[in-house]
Amino acid sequence: MTAPTIDQVLQRLRKAQRVAIFTHQRPDPDALGSQAAAGVILHRLGATTITLLHFAEPPKPYMFLQKNVAAESIVFTDTWAAGPGADLDTILVVDTCTYNQLEPAAAFLKAHHQKVVAIDHHLTRDDLGPLVYADTNAAACVEILWELSRHAGIAMDAQLALPLMSGLVADTGWFRFDSVKPRTHLMAADLTPHVNNSQLYEKLMQTETRPKLSLMQRALASLRWTSADRFACMILTQKDFTDTGAIQSQTEYLVDLPMIVSTVEVVALMTEMPDGKIRASLRSKHEVDVNAICKNFNGGGHAKAAGCRFDAPLDRAYDQLAAAVSTAIGA
Repeated sequence: MTAPTIDQVLQRLRKAQRVAIFTHQRPDPDALGSQAAAGVILHRLGATTITLLHFAEPPKPYMFLQKNVAAESIVFTDTWAAGPGADLDTILVVDTCTYNQLEPAAAFLKAHHQKVVAIDHHLTRDDLGPLVYADTNAAACVEILWELSRHAGIAMDAQLALPLMSGLVADTGWFRFDSVKPRTHLMAADLTPHVNNSQLYEKLMQTETRPKLSLMQRALASLRWTSADRFACMILTQKDFTDTGAIQSQTEYLVDLPMIVSTVEVVALMTEMPDGKIRASLRSKHEVDVNAICKNFNGGGHAKAAGCRFDAPLDRAYDQLAAAVSTAIGA
């Protein structure tokens, strides 16, 4: 099947009237920013009813991203799916294209397959719907939505620029990652007149709590080193969350901490979830493809940032992951 063009996506969204916008579980600023920006774009294209769907309440530090969108923001339930969800003419999925990351709504999305439009920048994809637009060269999903808004002739303003810039800086590490291309800086230049970037940094990066710092201490204390210090892995158990008072969403950015060590090529944060499963987030330097590593465990993402899950106990899951990393880096 021929990949759709961005103009074909725009043509489909111009017809949308009753729309639900989904993004992945544990949303980050790119996910929530993409949701909000998509809501603004759809409203300006003429959609009459827009709903932003979550699988839990979004992290409080990021709630500001969706405050000024002409849309209802709700948590997905089977009751909603059988009621308002049944009357949608369009389902837009942003910043993911896998059922694993949309698990609570997977059955609903499969039942409404023909209504789904997906916009994503990750390497791993499922057949979510008849119109999947994936640009793996985009530094963030919001970069695609910025291009979509330009194709639609939508004027840039503060309402649209804030979620776009938030997603952009978060997914590029404030322009540090090698995913950043000239297009990324052109986008930032377009948004900067409408966003106070110093205030945005404070909102995104300086609103954490003392429990987050305690969780960071636990993560660093748990470090395991293998492959001649080329692989560094941190492990957080449910006890760590109970003892510190931190919550699951406060693991964000912890995985990056060991990257400051010069020998490190791959880092991982393995987190014990309330259901006993183990979630692993991986990052890499140089040419190591962590997306390929995570595919061994039915996960995926980007070449330099990916994730997966394990049903095995924590120590066994660690052994499996460490072995896969060792093979990948040739240690």
